[in-house]
Amino acid sequence: MRGKLAIRMALDQMPAVIIYKGKVDTIVPVLRAFTAEKAAITVTTDGVPPSLALYKIYPGLLDLSPELQLLLVDVPPKLWLGETIHIIVPANFLGSDGALVITSHAVYFIDKPDGDKECRSLIIPYNQMTASSDPIQANSLSISYADLNGCQTDIFTIPAEYLTASKMAIRKAKAAKKYLIKLKTKCIGCGYISEDYADSAPPDERCHCGQLYERTIIR
Repeated sequence: MRGKLAIRMALDQMPAVIIYKGKVDTIVPVLRAFTAEKAAITVTTDGVPPSLALYKIYPGLLDLSPELQLLLVDVPPKLWLGETIHIIVPANFLGSDGALVITSHAVYFIDKPDGDKECRSLIIPYNQMTASSDPIQANSLSISYADLNGCQTDIFTIPAEYLTASKMAIRKAKAAKKYLIKLKTKCIGCGYISEDYADSAPPDERCHCGQLYERTIIR
């Protein structure tokens, strides 16, 4: 895939999962292109993780209401491939009941309107999130973020007993920065070494001395 148009077409045609294999040096420009297009991205370094049933990656699933369990059973397991699910709580968004899923990389709202055969998912990656706070309404969580349409603010209604845990899970996930890709850039020519997040790593393939960079992903 080359260029912003190709990236946009890929997102439009394959919004759930895009698998790209390559050396770290070739992944960097692809990662930046998807970030520029406001895509929800997870990078795995040990190949493609196996698709596991939700109850195997989130033991608390069985403690949820039967309605939420039934809703989440139909979610494609690759939706949160390579992510850790911290908490799932019941929520309402724009009059639709569903589940708010807080992971290591993003906040998801999952619902299934009456008559629909498939679940819908709203994904708010942490690298797009600008703020989360309590709006005027009680038992609500307000999340502001920037997407291709500009600045957005979504308000989710959550039962009072889950509100504090949800806010804390978001704060901890953002602080852990598992959603950010950190790279080590090394030049064997002049000895230059840097450790940066992917969006601020040296953009060129070659060092100022003319030698190709060697890059590795730092866990």
